[in-house]
Amino acid sequence: MIGGRFGASALIAAVGLIGLAAGAPGQEAGSGLQPVEEVASLCGSREITIAEMPWPSAAILAHIHSIVLFEQMGCAARVVSGDTASTGSSMATTQQPAIAPELWISRISEIWNSATSAGSVRPVANTYLGGPMEGWFVPGFVAEDHPELTSATQLSPLRAIFQDETRSRFVSCPADWACSIINANLMRAFHINIVYEAQVPADRFELDRILAQAISRRQPIVVYYWQPNAAISQFALKPLDLGRYNADAWPCLAMEECNRPLPSAFPPEPVVIAIAQWLQDEAPLVVDYLQQAIMPLEEMNRLLAMLNEEGSSPAEIARTFYDTREEVWRAWLPESLK
Repeated sequence: MIGGRFGASALIAAVGLIGLAAGAPGQEAGSGLQPVEEVASLCGSREITIAEMPWPSAAILAHIHSIVLFEQMGCAARVVSGDTASTGSSMATTQQPAIAPELWISRISEIWNSATSAGSVRPVANTYLGGPMEGWFVPGFVAEDHPELTSATQLSPLRAIFQDETRSRFVSCPADWACSIINANLMRAFHINIVYEAQVPADRFELDRILAQAISRRQPIVVYYWQPNAAISQFALKPLDLGRYNADAWPCLAMEECNRPLPSAFPPEPVVIAIAQWLQDEAPLVVDYLQQAIMPLEEMNRLLAMLNEEGSSPAEIARTFYDTREEVWRAWLPESLK
């Protein structure tokens, strides 16, 4: 779910569309597991509720944490429905839900800043690890065939890799997304606007159709995309290095009339595991677990692809992750529980 500053509503919806419908709100941890009768002392004195946001990656994470907390720590963890704004407000005022595994705090900056200043809510870790949250990507077969191509600065000298009948092709995002303007300016900043043809899809569905068609035909393209996202795993997309984020250059890049665009990566998007303060006070071992529970983006992209391909629910995908990827989640546990 990317693009808070560059077309938030469209991109929030886009990420929701990449997966299938989330599991039923309020489903107990572990898809049928009964919570322990009494909460273990290390879990605190209150029920641990975990926010299941209405997009697939956040739903999967909510169920993963409920399973691990139940199976490994004996906590009566329960998944509850939520969304970014209402969850942030509820955590601040009622201390429930106790955990929001994927909170995009720039979307609720006023609520978030007020809650953290008051000490009612705090971040404990970044939700994801590895790779840019959004940027320019090439298909996996391009990266494999041309390992020398790693950076956007190489797109001009290596343009022959992407040469079609006329010009090389850069697939941007839909015109009504703010990233369309940003991509156009970045093409100028990296001096590829003359030799690459920008293809602007009508909507998210056409973007995916263009991408799938090009990959099925093994046509090399450069494409704007974001993660976590099933398409990253399905199409083995590899990010190009756009360099560092240039905060001074960014305001111009976001303007339709940018006289002197300069290269920049997309801004970092803060996505955190947030907790209500009572959890820190009463269940420090649970907080220790959450501080380590940083999901590799590559892993989440794979889980989202499984969600699409298998027609499973987020709860079922979470159970599969728990059953088959112990090497990932066991590293999240406090040392005393490993």
